[in-house]
Amino acid sequence: MQELQQPPEYAAVCHILAAPVLRRRTAPYVLEDDFDWEGLLREAETMSGGERLLVKLAAELWNAEKTTGIWEIPRRLDGENFIRVIEALYLCRDWAVAVAVAVSWDESAEDIAA
Repeated sequence: MQELQQPPEYAAVCHILAAPVLRRRTAPYVLEDDFDWEGLLREAETMSGGERLLVKLAAELWNAEKTTGIWEIPRRLDGENFIRVIEALYLCRDWAVAVAVAVSWDESAEDIAA
């Protein structure tokens, strides 16, 4: 049997939908080669604002249709889910390992600029 080859966006969307706050509710809508977006969006109607944003971001990555604003990612997601979305973007680039770029709290702006 031939292995199904998925675009990198599939892994990225799965990564977002597998977030601990979502996975129980989104798992039934994740298919082998696609997603049940009608079902996912219907399920998202009863989710919190941050959870709903994750589903909408996943849909935007998969469908390449603008439905969210980039401003929502840092302003509406908690730290864990913010990182998950950034990791998903790395996966979209087909990078197997998401390397987080972070600035530690003790670095000053001058140290960063240098």
